[in-house]
Amino acid sequence: MEELITEIREDYQIPPYFSNESLLRIINEGMAYLDRLNPGCNVQSDLVYRALVKNYSYYSYHHRIDEFEKNYAGMILTWQMESEVSQ
Repeated sequence: MEELITEIREDYQIPPYFSNESLLRIINEGMAYLDRLNPGCNVQSDLVYRALVKNYSYYSYHHRIDEFEKNYAGMILTWQMESEVSQ
C-alpha cells in the first residue's frame, strides 16, 4: 500500500502536509467502491483497477467523487466487461 500512496503523491502532487493516514482512508474507500462494481480485482496485478483507484483518490482528495463517477463511467464499464466472472 505504501507504493500506491507514493505513486498517488507523485502523480497528483499531493502535498506532504496531507497525511498518509488520510490518503490511505481515501484509497480504501476507492477500493471498496470499485470492488463493489467488479469484485475480486487485485490492485497489484490489474493495472486498470490500479489506475481507477489512483484517479478515485485524486477526485476524492479534491471532494469531486461525483465527477469521478461521471468522467470514468465508460472506463469502469469497459473494465467490468473485460473481467472474467468465476462461476
